[in-house]
Amino acid sequence: MGMDDSFIAKPLGQRQIDQAYPLVRAVAPDLAVEQWRAFAAVFLARKEAPAAPSGIMTVQNARGYIHGLYSFTVEQSLRHGRILAVTNVVVLDLFDMTGPAETLLRSMEGLARGHGCSAIHTTLLEGAAEPGSQPSLLGCFRNEGYRAEALRLCKPLDGANDNKARPQQSDSRDAERPL
Repeated sequence: MGMDDSFIAKPLGQRQIDQAYPLVRAVAPDLAVEQWRAFAAVFLARKEAPAAPSGIMTVQNARGYIHGLYSFTVEQSLRHGRILAVTNVVVLDLFDMTGPAETLLRSMEGLARGHGCSAIHTTLLEGAAEPGSQPSLLGCFRNEGYRAEALRLCKPLDGANDNKARPQQSDSRDAERPL
């Protein structure tokens, strides 16, 4: 009997959008509930389009409580061809990180294989690899054969639909810092 027998991966249902909001707030504290609802609605509506399948997958316990989630889209990659692009990975469990994380990872692989993908590209949010912040999440990915392949950079553009990201503090020393 595995550690994660009590967890199951299921697509986010329309009625669970609000239930998942506290989980999302853990990684995006400034996100308003309306923004989350709008984001989720787009992903739930898109699953009807077979050309580019997408959705939000959750990890739930036997009672239906959500312990993790991620959003996904099937895309084309220059290096790997058809891939499963995974973003917004959240796993929150005070007692057992690996159970929900392993269920989440297995569901990613199942989705990717089911859609004929040759690779999974996962973007982990800033801080996922830092000590003290879900230290076992990155370890769970590595244990399942994931490796760093790229570095993704982000430059927010003056409030251009960035879900109200915090404005950066301008600091005169920034200009002098080496890259």
